[in-house]
Amino acid sequence: MLGGQGASLIQSGAFVPGIPDIARFPMRKWRQLYASVTVPHNALLLSYSSGGYGPLKREIRDFLRRWRNIDCDTQQIIITEGTHHGIELCALALADAGQQVVMESPCYWGARNVFLAAGLETQLIPWRPRDDTDDTADAPGHELALLARRPVQIAYFTGSHHYPLSVPTSRRDKLALCEACQPAYILEDDYEFSGDDHDQLLFDPDADNRLLVGSFSKLMFPGLRLGYLVVPRALAGPMNRLRSEVFREGRMLDQAVLAQFIADGDLDAWYQRIQRDYLGRQQVVHDQLCQVKGVISVSPPSRGISLCVQFAPEIDDKRVAQLMVKEHLIVRPLSMVCSSEDSRRGLVLGVGMLAGESLVSEVARLRRTLESILTMRDIWPAGRRRDIDTERECYFACCMRSVSLRNSSRMALFSKLVATGTCRPARVSKVLTPWRIRSATCALSLTVR
Repeated sequence: MLGGQGASLIQSGAFVPGIPDIARFPMRKWRQLYASVTVPHNALLLSYSSGGYGPLKREIRDFLRRWRNIDCDTQQIIITEGTHHGIELCALALADAGQQVVMESPCYWGARNVFLAAGLETQLIPWRPRDDTDDTADAPGHELALLARRPVQIAYFTGSHHYPLSVPTSRRDKLALCEACQPAYILEDDYEFSGDDHDQLLFDPDADNRLLVGSFSKLMFPGLRLGYLVVPRALAGPMNRLRSEVFREGRMLDQAVLAQFIADGDLDAWYQRIQRDYLGRQQVVHDQLCQVKGVISVSPPSRGISLCVQFAPEIDDKRVAQLMVKEHLIVRPLSMVCSSEDSRRGLVLGVGMLAGESLVSEVARLRRTLESILTMRDIWPAGRRRDIDTERECYFACCMRSVSLRNSSRMALFSKLVATGTCRPARVSKVLTPWRIRSATCALSLTVR
């Protein structure tokens, strides 16, 4: 487990995935609410809780009804300390060591790690979203032929917005996978949503084998560590007791503050506003990265905090991510959360830590850095490197024939490249690749447009 994808050691900075906009969160109101509940007659809030703070469970029930069109009972809601805690509780309550969990590839690394830590075996089934604009795309849906012929205890999905692909999920595809593997339980991680996409959820509060896990960490701020788990009515009592016996319960002060924050309408107002901001930020990043050669797709702008950039399968995205860290750009390689049968490569980025002028400047820096890295030979396999060298030579030759060099320094640079054999003049009819050539000595660059 520790050898695979895990939590980044760096949790702040431009494009860190999974971090919401903590700088703009209404912290003044949050502090005021803390002061209002931390009074002598509320001393019981300092003790253990049993099943969670009642007013918070009622507010979550109403919140789910407003935002997710879910009409559940208060008794079905279990207060957790975030998504990982909710998934761990499901792993302990619903499965025994050695049983199988089916997940989509690419998957959410956190859920996979929790299942593995609980002694469960995971199988990743590649899923590809439907793309009506691309007739050449791979067949959409799950590769059901890869399913192992053994019982499946839990099928895990992200809710209505896929992570890490950052595209809408498909209820039809989820149902097809569940029909094929017949899991004992279906668990959906509703980590991010827009309010009008609940029709892609499989969760049904009246079903006896469907569960929904959610968290306020992505909606508000990660340090809050409060979430919820909605379970079938028959499991509410046993799972609440298991939670109390294994983990013990507390954090009543935090739960009381969150309950009042939701009751006052502040959570709804905050989430509506920040979703509009996220959509605008994603549009800026999307428009810039779509122009980078080597990028084959960028997830469509959404009201979430993450987006996904995909490369050709030959590119070493882990090496790309390492090189970007050196430029203080923190991203995740997509291949680390793909199965061995899934050849997709790319990067997962976040927009939560960027806004205003910093967004524009950092996105421009991201684009320049990515363009530079994608021309490096060591991110490609050996055969592709030879093709790159040939394209580079053709481009240099085309520059020598058709570009009007405005100063002697640039002409001297190209003459030196030809003289040293770095490139050679050749007859070409067009520019094959808009390579950017840089000279560390002269700090010069040329680009043919």
